[in-house]
Amino acid sequence: MSGLRFSLAEAERRLGPAAIAAARRSVESAPPMRTELREQIRAVFASARTTRPTPAAADAA
Repeated sequence: MSGLRFSLAEAERRLGPAAIAAARRSVESAPPMRTELREQIRAVFASARTTRPTPAAADAA
């Protein structure tokens, strides 16, 4: 694993309050997920592989 972790606080800081409020309204108005869909999404994330970040020197070349 690359060692990078998701930070909700950092995501909120980067997106800003308006984007966060819009996302929350969207989530609140969505219908609940079916159990089958929830399990499919869980399986996708469980099987995902992480990649190593590209070194900055390679990007500059």
